[in-house]
Amino acid sequence: MSNAVEFAKFPPLGLVDKARLAATILYASRLKQWQRLEGVTVSDWLRRWSGNRTFNNIWLPLLRAKLGENYRKASAAFIWAIIVRMYAAREAGLKQELFGYVPGGYARTLSVFEQALRELGVEIRCESPVREVRNSSAGVELDFDHSRATADAAVLTMPAPLVPKLCPSLSDEEKRRLQAVEYQGIVCASLLLNQPLSPYYITNITDDWVPFTAVIEMSALVDRRHFKGKSLVYLPKYLDPADPIFRHSDEQLRERYFAALVRMYPHFRAEDVSAFRVSRARYVFPISTLHYSQSVPSMTTSIPNLFVVNSSQIVNGTLNANETIQLAERAAALLAQQSSGGLLESQATRQSVA
Repeated sequence: MSNAVEFAKFPPLGLVDKARLAATILYASRLKQWQRLEGVTVSDWLRRWSGNRTFNNIWLPLLRAKLGENYRKASAAFIWAIIVRMYAAREAGLKQELFGYVPGGYARTLSVFEQALRELGVEIRCESPVREVRNSSAGVELDFDHSRATADAAVLTMPAPLVPKLCPSLSDEEKRRLQAVEYQGIVCASLLLNQPLSPYYITNITDDWVPFTAVIEMSALVDRRHFKGKSLVYLPKYLDPADPIFRHSDEQLRERYFAALVRMYPHFRAEDVSAFRVSRARYVFPISTLHYSQSVPSMTTSIPNLFVVNSSQIVNGTLNANETIQLAERAAALLAQQSSGGLLESQATRQSVA
């Protein structure tokens, strides 16, 4: 359903169902007081506005694809944020969604950031896990595997539930709030193929037998010359962080994924796959549970000059690049204001964020 004609011809819904679905999207896109949506579950709200048939045929498969069974915990503010963002994108693009890309992807973007930071005198330590963070008379103390460092201030950007393990001296209330944030994780396979799977950028999968929730054909958006003539495909699966699939080997996932692709795309052949890689992340985005905005973890902590900045502080968002940059700007302004000794100048903050 990429346009009005496809929407009108969509067979699972009758005329009344389509009208109710359109009304739901239009109402949500115009709604400004989203706070009241936090008091009702997303399933109850969508059933009320779109009806049971539309909910079961459209909304429920999409909710499960994104949240699994955790959709039962999400508030209506979750779907409101998605509708508002997608509707705004169409309005800005004259009712057409516009996409762009940086050749080289995030690797190129991050390398530019790295170069700029090093030129500013920033020291970057890779593969140097921090074991504990605590307060000391000299500042914020960080314990590494085989060394220790003291900083004037520290910013932790890890997922909220992991912060208490690193900072045992936080207050019980801080630990409770951080550990209460519920996340969705992801297992995503990346395939490099000799030919594209599909002409479509995104194919959302709602069938339960398919072991992934979407087929993202990057070659429909990115010129294949950037992949040396190959086709790059992502096969994501959103999961609860405790899901046993996280423990499946690459070979196990490869076997399951290839079997599904053969059923979905008759032209698919395993020998056309020149590379298969799996990425696993247990904490990707927080779930907008009931009354979530009232329990968002604070950026400041009881440890002087220790700050926590992560996606849990994006209220009713969809975790996209725009929202991440906005979060970084808010955090930079807070550090400039609260860090002892004026660690960051306002002008320097603006330049670093830009």
